[in-house]
Amino acid sequence: MLSPALFLSLLFLASGLYSYTLMRLSLRPWMRVRDQHWTERARWLWLARKTRTAVAMSVIGLGFILRHELAADVPAVSMVLFGTLGGFFTAQFFIDRLVWPGFTLRLWLRQTLWMLLLTSAWLGVIVWATISTSESLESRDWLRLGVAAVLLVLIYSGVWLRALPGLSANPHTSRLRQIVDEVTAASGVPPVRAWVMDAIMANAFALMYIRSIIVTTPAMKELDDAELRTLVQHEMAHLSESRSVLCSRMLGGLSWLGFAFTRPVVHHFQIGGVFWLFLGVLLLRKLAANTAKRMENRADSMSVTNEAEGPVYARALEKLYQANQMPAVMTKRLSHPDLYDRMTSAGLIPAYPRPAPPPQRHWTFFAAIIPAAFWLGIKMADKF
Repeated sequence: MLSPALFLSLLFLASGLYSYTLMRLSLRPWMRVRDQHWTERARWLWLARKTRTAVAMSVIGLGFILRHELAADVPAVSMVLFGTLGGFFTAQFFIDRLVWPGFTLRLWLRQTLWMLLLTSAWLGVIVWATISTSESLESRDWLRLGVAAVLLVLIYSGVWLRALPGLSANPHTSRLRQIVDEVTAASGVPPVRAWVMDAIMANAFALMYIRSIIVTTPAMKELDDAELRTLVQHEMAHLSESRSVLCSRMLGGLSWLGFAFTRPVVHHFQIGGVFWLFLGVLLLRKLAANTAKRMENRADSMSVTNEAEGPVYARALEKLYQANQMPAVMTKRLSHPDLYDRMTSAGLIPAYPRPAPPPQRHWTFFAAIIPAAFWLGIKMADKF
């Protein structure tokens, strides 16, 4: 048996090596097509991104398996997570540098830490509400659920962004601010906050609950003023969504609190009641996803104010997808329509045939999940 300190050190190294090996192998198809059209490269990079998710879940599972099998004085759960995820994210940095050689360690660390902080806050609220809710649902349980709901609303709304220092320090902010002011003046809508955020990806998004638009620095560099204007008009369309749509979006986020009722449901309806609880959460998530898809179609239709802006908006979208190496066509629709369809709908036929969607899985995806699944199968077989 290993001591906790030695176990965690070895866990960090093993997680990093295991993660890097699988993610590096998943990039091989992308590297083989590096000289081909960007749509072909994006197809294979998407495949590697799906493998990355499997690797992250796998290293966490394997970390707890090793904790169970090897550690003498069992380390805390938080320390196991720190060791496994620390190794995974260290490996991810070197993988990301292969895909985007230009970004710095400082930018990567800042973006990764913010992502981890928000994810931990979101997950912590849900776990806290779930484990603290009693079987009988007393008044203090409803109070905790109310507090949890308020915390999730604060996270989803983005209101906390307004308290961060230095939001207007980006040198591209004045350019974005000028275009946003011109668009709001022409459309007669109330003033809108606009920020430029340093990030790895070229993107723009609207924070509907605080009437704000955020554009990342890579997007500001990729787009000219005319293209940026159409992108701003797209995000402005989201800021004009109805209250019922905003409630539907927020309800989708709050639906995760349905799992806080797990203990009372099991107490009153046995374990089978969890199925209906899960189904209810899934239904609310599906309704919110459908609303988001309808709003993206609406925003696309409002991204141009005249026929001449259609091709400009299409080129802006293509530049963002190309910069991010995102597939122009997906196997199934996500929140946004496929880029190829968005471009043709905007009045610009791409200069290349409709690309094929990304393949479903790479062998590294299964290589990532098999070890933990195999161990779990053995343990279940021993019990029976």
